[in-house]
Amino acid sequence: MFLSYLQNENKQSFLKLCVYAALSNGVFAKEEKEMISTYCREMNIPENVPDASEPIESLLEEISKSANEAEKNIIVLEILGLLKSDGVYDEKEKVFMEKLVQGIGVKEGILSKINSLLDIYEVVCRGLHSTIAE
Repeated sequence: MFLSYLQNENKQSFLKLCVYAALSNGVFAKEEKEMISTYCREMNIPENVPDASEPIESLLEEISKSANEAEKNIIVLEILGLLKSDGVYDEKEKVFMEKLVQGIGVKEGILSKINSLLDIYEVVCRGLHSTIAE
């Protein structure tokens, strides 16, 4: 939704984070792979699943230094959306998100706020879908 606001140098880092996020619970779900392709299209970059072999700590530090506050919040929003895209947001994924927000220096409370707003968004989307299907 907001990925076009990312600076070009942060787009590949974001995609690498997507891979780490998707693998955080040991399952790279079909829905997660589809979301990564959608993210690439939204960012107007070639569709690919990047290699994520560098230590995640290095990637988090890089993003912490290169991204502004709005970009960091966008990254949290989109990664959380990715993790929730398969309908399951498990404990391992929650631990990953906490590591992410701490690692990139997101303000306290942002993750909780974004999570609540995504839950509301999901309800609204389901309502719109059922209304359209009437």
